[in-house]
Amino acid sequence: MVLLILKFILLMVVILTSLYSALMYSARKRESARQLTELRGRAEPLRRLSLDERQALAPFLFRPDRPGKPVRLHSEEVFPLSGAYHRHGISSQGNQTWHHMIGGVEVILPFDAEHFLDQDNQAEVVFADKLAVVVRLNGFELLEGAAREQRRETARDQWRRGESGHLQDVTLDDEDAPGDPADEDLHRVEILHQRDETPAEIEARQGRGLGLLSGLCWSLAFVAVALAASRQSTLWLGLWAALAVAGAALGLWLFWRRWRPGPAGKVNRVTGYLNLMPVSVDEQRQTVSVAPVLGDKFPFSLPDHWRPRIELEQGRRLDLGLRVDDYSVVDYSEANTPGRRFSVDEEQRRHPPVYWGRHLTLALVGLVALAAALTGPARPVLDAAQAGQWLAGSVPLPVDDPASLATDPPALGRRLMISGRGRCQVSAGEGRVRCDRVRWGGEAPVPPDLEVDPLTRSLLNGEVLETRRERSLEVMALMRGGGTGDRRPLVVSNARAVLATIEEACPDDGDRACAELRRRALATFYFPAAPEEEDWATLRRRLAEEDDARHREAVALQGRVENLRGVMRRVAEQRLRPLTRQLAEALAEQQRGGVVLGTVRGTDLIALPQQDPHGQRWDTLRALAGEPHDFKLDGVVVRRDHTEDGAPLWLLDPERVDRGGPALARLLWVAAAAGLLLVHGVLALRGYLAAKSRRRALERQYPA
Repeated sequence: MVLLILKFILLMVVILTSLYSALMYSARKRESARQLTELRGRAEPLRRLSLDERQALAPFLFRPDRPGKPVRLHSEEVFPLSGAYHRHGISSQGNQTWHHMIGGVEVILPFDAEHFLDQDNQAEVVFADKLAVVVRLNGFELLEGAAREQRRETARDQWRRGESGHLQDVTLDDEDAPGDPADEDLHRVEILHQRDETPAEIEARQGRGLGLLSGLCWSLAFVAVALAASRQSTLWLGLWAALAVAGAALGLWLFWRRWRPGPAGKVNRVTGYLNLMPVSVDEQRQTVSVAPVLGDKFPFSLPDHWRPRIELEQGRRLDLGLRVDDYSVVDYSEANTPGRRFSVDEEQRRHPPVYWGRHLTLALVGLVALAAALTGPARPVLDAAQAGQWLAGSVPLPVDDPASLATDPPALGRRLMISGRGRCQVSAGEGRVRCDRVRWGGEAPVPPDLEVDPLTRSLLNGEVLETRRERSLEVMALMRGGGTGDRRPLVVSNARAVLATIEEACPDDGDRACAELRRRALATFYFPAAPEEEDWATLRRRLAEEDDARHREAVALQGRVENLRGVMRRVAEQRLRPLTRQLAEALAEQQRGGVVLGTVRGTDLIALPQQDPHGQRWDTLRALAGEPHDFKLDGVVVRRDHTEDGAPLWLLDPERVDRGGPALARLLWVAAAAGLLLVHGVLALRGYLAAKSRRRALERQYPA
């Protein structure tokens, strides 16, 4: 309940936060439209757009939140706009949309105008729908931005094609301003040549994966085997088994197929100076994070195991092999240390990578499948025996003589059809009768000479109480709101004799059951001769003093009479317990010879006749000493053992009948899971050790 309340509170917080964000976003949009309306009303145009500016703006005349929806220029007049810059945005399905604001008016920033933003901005804009499009911003000029974008595109084309030569510089400074030649050299990057990735470099980029797809196929195969093992129909068994084989075969092929490199990417060999560009500042720790950049063009990335062994120093000249797509380094060397070179291709060929994680994935799949099988219905030894009998085409073996089981024991997993006459087994002590264990043959027991005394028998069957209905009492009870059900009044005609019987059955005042019986008797009977007596001894003495036939009867409610009978039965069972124990021990000691049959499901093989519900265990034990009872058992042998007296014990499972196919499926399940765990577990361990050895070899190849 508490968790549900917390979830509801969290949901409400999310809903209210989202609603607040949407309202604030809408309010900012309305405020921007209002500011734009005021600006258009008071601003005076500075000039008109030139034709070149109009053409340069065309690719940017689209709404920021809907890139596919164009906006229309109101006119080609240019207006001034000034103010502070800020931005706001909204997230939708993982996408973030930003709205740029200058002086409270939403603007579109073409090309690289963002780099010219400042705290206090002076801009020239044209109006388009509810937006303003920037033409000039501080030091930004639209046509200069278009020219820089053209140079960027030219540089990108040169990089993609890998044309030799210096990459065109793109700067935000005035092109006519003289620059320091040394700084220009630090920012220059030269492409030497372009080549295709080698197979080793492709493998380093792609890897071999973790074998997840193969593990998924094996998992589906185990699920199909489990479904096959649970089916009765041969058709469904075969169908699910075929699907399991197909899944396992696909998993094997995906894992062990020959690896082929994918399409080769392009690698550019470039040279230039290293620059360390700050990317973030931690004011709390007073630290600055930097990123390595070649010249001022390419922020490159090194393989993880190279970073501790490469000292990145500002201004150092580097020769790099960079992948065209992501600027990742595949070849690294320094101009001033020609002998120090890092190469992905060389290390992959000299020290091939070890993909031990793939083996670990399948080993874990095998471990889970094996654990599920062994904690579920699979019993490998028994399933193997039953599957062997099924594949050998063995037929059910009829057995009607216990001696045949001793002289020619059937094999484990064999189906037996047994019919005969036997007796339920008796355990000593409390005399538990187990009819799911039947002794077939053996010596007939001779019960000891034990009899239940009449007093105990009368207490058991409730014959002590003699009651009758009386119409006048029932009418009086009806007038007082009772007289029906448990509140129907009865006349106990031998009430004084009942008290005497209780006194005889319970001479010990300290016994709890007897104390409860006396208390119930006092609460049940109403004697006219002693209407208010609540003490047992006083009531007995009062009734003895007034020995009148009219006082031998008492009035009691039907519900209380039944409760009193129940307490009497508990007292009788307590009196009978020593006899029951003696009888059970005597019968248990006489259980010898023959064969003991049983089921693993706890199903009774013999249905004993119904006995008196009171003292049933005594009567049941007495009945076992008589003639044996018919039984039939049809099941598969699952266990062979011996009882305490040395008799052979055969346990059968009726639910395994005609289940040889599922037993074979379970056996294959265990075998496949154990094979996966063993083979891939060993290979994963070997691979892990080989990977550690490879790391040490790389450390020797690339000393710090």
